[in-house]
Amino acid sequence: MFVKYLCILALMFTVSNAKMFQSISEDKGTFVQKGNTKLYCPNCGMNLPKFYKTNHIHKNHQYCSLHCLAESNNGKKLQDAKVVDTKSLKFIGVKNAYYVVNSTKKGTMSVHSKYAFAKEKDVQEFRKKYGGQIVDFAQAYELAKIDLKKDTSMINTKRQKKVYKVGKKLYLAKCNKVNPEAFESIASLKAGLKSECKISKDKALQAVAVYLWDTQKLHKKMGAIGSIKVPKDAKCPICGMFVHKYPKWAAMIDADKKLYFDGVKDMIKYIFSHKEDIDVKNIYITDYFSTTKIKAKDAYFVFGSNVYGPMGNELIPFSSEISAYAFKKDHFGKKVLTFYDIDQDVLEEIEEL
Repeated sequence: MFVKYLCILALMFTVSNAKMFQSISEDKGTFVQKGNTKLYCPNCGMNLPKFYKTNHIHKNHQYCSLHCLAESNNGKKLQDAKVVDTKSLKFIGVKNAYYVVNSTKKGTMSVHSKYAFAKEKDVQEFRKKYGGQIVDFAQAYELAKIDLKKDTSMINTKRQKKVYKVGKKLYLAKCNKVNPEAFESIASLKAGLKSECKISKDKALQAVAVYLWDTQKLHKKMGAIGSIKVPKDAKCPICGMFVHKYPKWAAMIDADKKLYFDGVKDMIKYIFSHKEDIDVKNIYITDYFSTTKIKAKDAYFVFGSNVYGPMGNELIPFSSEISAYAFKKDHFGKKVLTFYDIDQDVLEEIEEL
């Protein structure tokens, strides 16, 4: 099982680096911090060269993103910060920067991407290729502050779902015992782990640092709770498949008799094909990111993405709108729907994909 985690981590590392627009080689960047934490974001510990094109500087601290700058400074107004010019890779004053928000390029620590430019012609060229809106620093910073709570929730969900588990396994197998209480920041902890762990990949080291910092220093809970518990003999009444084999897709109608489905699509088919009233309060689905049980009436569904469920094209559910739109953007989804938007036409369109 541990070997499986290492293989998954290695694959994730390779794929992400191949597609990382933000990344540069260390020799092409400017780094103002000193000592063994020079290349780590003081707020989240992430590698600064890997996310260089969204780096910000404030008071000799270099952050991987506008999200981390805002979080570290508690959203206070900042006038003397600097940001990387995406084109030249040089730092410029934020007062003179043009920001493009919500482009098709991935953001760093946020669903809303934010890239800065020194010259108007460069920002127009970028926007022509990747879309987005042009704003100044004050507007971009305000957006980062607005998104802070939702982005942090999304980050925590991803950590609970995968990062903590991977980090714990790597720590127990590859590291000497470390006391997180002895470190002032996650960046200093990560730097300390380099000499205590037999780990060469930054992504793996980051997972260990996040696991130790969050669960042992900040005492956050490791696992997500409240998933749909599917009996081993439960079959989907639409397709006949054993639902327990696909827990991350499970859906349930909690009526007089509990019914289990191997995806939202089959559950909706059942609802539409049965005339008896089904109270929407009794309909539950599984959040794609956290794998937790959520009410269907409160969820958001991505339609037409390149991710398939057990029965092919699927309505993929999320507990938050921001998570749904992030997934839609990353996986070429066509629409984001609420539960009440799903009708017979939507089902027919899914079948035609």
